[in-house]
Amino acid sequence: MFLTALLISATVFSQGLGQMAFTAFNADGPSLELLNPNGDFNDGLNWGPASNLVGQSEGLDVFASPGTYTPVTNIVPVIFFDESYISVNEADGTATLSVSISELPATDATVLVSILSDESSAVAGENFEYSNETLTFTTTGSLTQEITIIIPNNSNASPDTLLALQLENSVNADLGNTTVSVVYILDDELHATTAANTLGVAFGASYEIEGNTPGSEIVAHDPETERLFVMNSSNALIEILDFSDPLNIESISSIDLTPYGVAGTSVAYKNGTVAATAIPTAVDGNGIIVFMDTDGVVLNTLEVGALPDMITFSPDGNSLLVANEGQPNSDYTVDPEGTVSIINLTGGIANLTQADVINLNFNTYDSQIQALRESGIRIFGPGATVSQDFEPEYITISEDSQTAWVTLQENNAVAVIDLSIPEITDVLPLGLKDHSLSENALDTSNEQDFIFMANWPIKGMYLPDAIANYSVNGTTYFVTANEGDAREYDAFEEEVKIGDIVLDPTVFPNQEFLQRDENLGKINMTSEDGDLDGDGDFDEIHVFGGRSFSIFNGTTGDLVYDSGSDFERIIEEDPIYSAIFNTTNDENELKNRSDNKGPEPEAVIIEEIGGEFYAFVALERVGGFMVYNVSDPAAPIFEGYFNNRSTDPGSDIVGDLAPESLVYVSPENNAEEKGLLVIANEVSSTISVYVFDNVILSTPGFDASSEAFVVFPNPVYGEFAFFKKPTGFVLFDMQGRKIGEAKNATHINVGSLATGTYIVKNDEGNTQKLIVR
Repeated sequence: MFLTALLISATVFSQGLGQMAFTAFNADGPSLELLNPNGDFNDGLNWGPASNLVGQSEGLDVFASPGTYTPVTNIVPVIFFDESYISVNEADGTATLSVSISELPATDATVLVSILSDESSAVAGENFEYSNETLTFTTTGSLTQEITIIIPNNSNASPDTLLALQLENSVNADLGNTTVSVVYILDDELHATTAANTLGVAFGASYEIEGNTPGSEIVAHDPETERLFVMNSSNALIEILDFSDPLNIESISSIDLTPYGVAGTSVAYKNGTVAATAIPTAVDGNGIIVFMDTDGVVLNTLEVGALPDMITFSPDGNSLLVANEGQPNSDYTVDPEGTVSIINLTGGIANLTQADVINLNFNTYDSQIQALRESGIRIFGPGATVSQDFEPEYITISEDSQTAWVTLQENNAVAVIDLSIPEITDVLPLGLKDHSLSENALDTSNEQDFIFMANWPIKGMYLPDAIANYSVNGTTYFVTANEGDAREYDAFEEEVKIGDIVLDPTVFPNQEFLQRDENLGKINMTSEDGDLDGDGDFDEIHVFGGRSFSIFNGTTGDLVYDSGSDFERIIEEDPIYSAIFNTTNDENELKNRSDNKGPEPEAVIIEEIGGEFYAFVALERVGGFMVYNVSDPAAPIFEGYFNNRSTDPGSDIVGDLAPESLVYVSPENNAEEKGLLVIANEVSSTISVYVFDNVILSTPGFDASSEAFVVFPNPVYGEFAFFKKPTGFVLFDMQGRKIGEAKNATHINVGSLATGTYIVKNDEGNTQKLIVR
């Protein structure tokens, strides 16, 4: 066959067609060739310029010499959605989807556009108005048609919803690749709670730690020397900082911990003593607790368990507790037992010996492994016993120093210790957070360029890091920062994408839809939980973290309150930080943590201020901290969200990044005479200070510099504090509440008082701060 004339017509459709059609005509009659973009002409002829058209633009035509051209009538057109998804605000009123055909059909072509009911969460009549309709593409009509969906602007405050539509039952046309399109409907009534900010929180200052980064992990405060002690983890140093001018922090010295270990993890302060952790090279080697004075002079060292992760003094100062995490090595061939060390300090720091250390283990629970699993406690390390699998993370101690609660983060549980014995008396499972409930909506994908706070058939494992406690009306509650943490080792990694696993088809008949990247396909889940019947597919989807803080009954472990979707909604509506919603701590990219634990709550403390209890919760990824009034444990009040990082995606990030620990400093204990929050920020290696403008030194007549009235010894470690001369006095706590008084007294009996700071006012109206140890 000899070609006397040639027309090559190439048509490319980016959505739906999936192939390039080449049609060749010549004077001897029509000749049709279909060329896959990766193929060649199959008739062996050299088509010349035609081969250069592969991958060229839509509608490109090349003509050779004139000839006779005959139309081709046997091309089957393809119908497809132009877009796989769109978003629409409820207030917009309508949503429009475009459906296209690859070319005009030889005979009218039709396709049905129908609702996928199982995949859609939007409710007809409430979230949308649309009925299945058939589109007709005529031989002379348009290549594109639009369908319009009514979006009622209702008054219902509810999570965002989606409407999934499908192309089916095509006639005289094939269906392309994009046969499903999703309309994501964004609700405009459900909003974050307005911040009360009764404390008047405002950013004060930021101080950068020198050395390698990250380098600012844990911070402790001493009101007597007006110093901060910071664990510089990357450099194995304790930084001693001058905090006498809180908004102008200066360095005093750095204490090298490398003689005691290769790194440090935590630091704490009490009664003139600084304690720090040092960890050895060997995974199963004992950690070291280094005791120092406030100048950094080492007073004593003691061995504790494997990988001490967090330390804290008991409120009465009689004990130091250590959470020994006992993590395995990278190939999981060595897996030390997790333990909690209790160091008896009553004999004095200088006199401490190993005999003063008690290491509590979980050996008595090893035989209960099945019952623990059935209760909801995760025990899943390869070949691990209960004792090896439990990894104590963080400790909080009751005000009376009789009870401790310890987070077992990877196990989604909290251990309870009776310190009067001492003994581990209980392990409490924390349960799962149901994200199909409206109050637990979340954003799950980093694929979309809009925030979609919706419900999904997944459950969150709280997996808390930090823990705190407080008591209201005789009941003690523990409060958790629900970070979420997966086990990731060379030999064992539990984290998988939902898009890479098999779901039970009975429970999840819409698996393919859920596994789309813009839905749940990229969110991380555990491979170790959720196969309830052991048949190899997943009956439940368990994701990491709660994206929240929770309040539990300290005795029963019952959940009293969870902040639900608050954190994400608050940041979504923040006028500044919505720009970096669910970003990470070292780049400003919108939603790049939506598929992995979101804002990631890391640290929490509870403080009583002005007779009210406040929770301060730090967010490791997006940064900053949330404040809630938790005086009513069942109904906390949102106080505010505060952050200090830049949000410009086009420049280097500045500000404080990745808050790791928090310390509150009362007005009586700092030169600003206002409440202060001090934060150690790990990634930026900074110490940031926030000032509470509405929390000021308020005890009547208090004069921090008064010398006319002296109380001694101060601090007082015994039962009595004395006056230089007899006087009447009134004793106040730091909230200004009167707790004692006497006439013509020579001393104050403090034996029944809890450790802390008090205000004494004499007959002349002079006041002094009294510290009880």
